[in-house]
Amino acid sequence: MTVLNYEDISPIKKSIEIEIPADRISAESTRVTTEFGRQAKLPGFRPGKIPMNVVRTRFAKEIQEEVMSRLLPVSFQEAIAGKGLEPVGDPHLEHLDPFIEGAPVKYKAQFEVKPHIDLQDYRGIEVDNPKVELADADVDAMIERLREQGSSYRVEIERGLEDGDFAVIDITSSAEGLEPKTENGHFKMGEESPMPELHGALRGRKAGDTAVIEKTYGEDASNEAFRDKTVKHEVLLKEIRVQEKPEINDEFAKSMGGWDAVAQMREAIGKDILRHREAEGTRAKRNQIGEALVKAHSFDVPEALVEEELGKSLQNYARFLASQGVDLEKAEMDWRRIGEDFRPEALKRAQRGLILEAIARKENIAISDVEVDAEIRRAATDQGRDFADVKHRLKHDGGYEELRRSLGQEKALEFVLREAKTR
Repeated sequence: MTVLNYEDISPIKKSIEIEIPADRISAESTRVTTEFGRQAKLPGFRPGKIPMNVVRTRFAKEIQEEVMSRLLPVSFQEAIAGKGLEPVGDPHLEHLDPFIEGAPVKYKAQFEVKPHIDLQDYRGIEVDNPKVELADADVDAMIERLREQGSSYRVEIERGLEDGDFAVIDITSSAEGLEPKTENGHFKMGEESPMPELHGALRGRKAGDTAVIEKTYGEDASNEAFRDKTVKHEVLLKEIRVQEKPEINDEFAKSMGGWDAVAQMREAIGKDILRHREAEGTRAKRNQIGEALVKAHSFDVPEALVEEELGKSLQNYARFLASQGVDLEKAEMDWRRIGEDFRPEALKRAQRGLILEAIARKENIAISDVEVDAEIRRAATDQGRDFADVKHRLKHDGGYEELRRSLGQEKALEFVLREAKTR
């Protein structure tokens, strides 16, 4: 392998021209042809007994593609070895000679590398230290949510609808040029709802009563069919349900969390709230550290790393939408625009990651295989998957070393956080 030309296009973009010698191509071609011969199946030949000249002729294109798919990445790594470069993403081929038996192959590629970072002072960064407090009202609010969860509901038939009741309704909507459509639903009287007019129309009415609402919608109506129309809504109050919350006593404490008494429940809830607030405070300080590091350093960021972070953001957003019941295949999502909205934060995360990697190198922060395996085991357990299978997949697709880098960044961030000054 010979490097014919090397060019520094920018601190993060390089160009290289490489020649793979004919003898190396020939040797690899022989190996690949032999492998094809063992595995190939052709009519008239027993498996593994196909003559090599037949294999070369029958699978010429496939053999050439396999040879180059092996030699290109290997020769590229050999060519940049010793240059102190850390490539990111895949090289972009600008030129590749045609495959000719017995001839060398030249190719030219552009590629991105991680930048050299002149580290600024990262010790003693000033961060706000959120005050973590707990009041009785915080515990009361959590217990009230537990009461909501443990509520039962009875049907009310004697009186009319009051604030706090749940109204079960059928609503038939019609307008000029719009076929009548009936939908069912429910809402809580006195609380915010998509159609506030329902509260005034149904307050005081009993189950079985009806009400009519006429409403003119503008161009911003969430229901496209209603836009710029006056719609008649005929509402049937089918049922009134009254929420009955459980009393706060020892029995309630046992049913909701297995606590022996109300006092024990309050103590446990208070500790849990404090843990969450302390964790939120730590996250806030970590975010401040990240912002300070990015602000203190200026350097070019490889586009491949930004795209990688952007891909993670979009995947997380898609998962969130799916968890909210959004059908991603039917939803008309402008992913290009969403990606542009997410790009600035993706760039920041890529910058922060590079800075933390540089800090980890300077501080000799390393992540052992034991630590990587422990993280894989934790994730595999959480997902109900086999540790060996997950580790094998990560080793195969490069995810193992990516996880090591991620853990190294986290360790470096914890180091900077320990060295920070609170104000």
